[in-house]
Amino acid sequence: MIVLGIDDHRKRQEVTDYTKKNRVEKIFVFYPERFPLEYPGAKPIEYREIIMYRTFYPLLEEIHPDCLLVFNECLRTQNRSDLTYNCAHHYCNQTPHKIVFEHFPFIEARDDFMILLDFLDKGRYKGKGFSWEFLREQDVRAVRHPLAAEAISIALGPKLRQKYQAKKDQLFAELTEEQDPDIIPRHLHVLAGDFKKGGIAADRLHVARNARFKMENVVTYKEAEPGKEYTIIDFPHRRLDFCDFVKTTGQRRFRFIHSGLPVDDFYFSELTAWIGRLEEFYAQTDLY
Repeated sequence: MIVLGIDDHRKRQEVTDYTKKNRVEKIFVFYPERFPLEYPGAKPIEYREIIMYRTFYPLLEEIHPDCLLVFNECLRTQNRSDLTYNCAHHYCNQTPHKIVFEHFPFIEARDDFMILLDFLDKGRYKGKGFSWEFLREQDVRAVRHPLAAEAISIALGPKLRQKYQAKKDQLFAELTEEQDPDIIPRHLHVLAGDFKKGGIAADRLHVARNARFKMENVVTYKEAEPGKEYTIIDFPHRRLDFCDFVKTTGQRRFRFIHSGLPVDDFYFSELTAWIGRLEEFYAQTDLY
């Protein structure tokens, strides 16, 4: 079973309901440090422990067909062949009882969802790409959290635009064949964020890629707190960090300070496209 987008209270209720319907002698909960899930009597296994010898071999001895494995927010990389996933599959082979909880169905795109399906039945989906039909083969349910984004434009003077162009020219000139060309928009997006200091409102909380602003109302994505709403100065390099930010804060509407520069157009369009892919997925999924 895969359940998307529910809170911890409902996750625990799902586990309770499952144990009432199935013979379960022991429960193991796998989770990343940032997103623990407590359940009475369950054995917690932190995500990083999955690959450790001190954990791996004892668990293979301990997990048997009457055990329930709960994977809570364990979609931590898009690499389907990641070592941690492969070790987890060995645990999954020990029992038919598995529940996968994840806030979003993917990190970047729907192919990531195959990682969640692999937890349920690696042998069945090995080597297969994503298909909407797989949602019908398994018990997959979701809570749809509508997301929306708006750009708040600020005006930049000619000197800042010239500085941006000079930096862009420098980055292209210094780029080597061995380097990832994506480093250019990464650097330019941070520079564009520097230009937005004057647009940071004193009465609002803001979030930035790093801690360079040294302002009380500007935090990094990892410092964001539950229940608070932040205006975005610049986006994190990794989509996973943005997903974690949304999971932590519960924020659904995103205000982005837009410099008017092309690099901000790129990042904002990437966000809106990601939101569109989520909506497409939810439209094909049974709602919780």
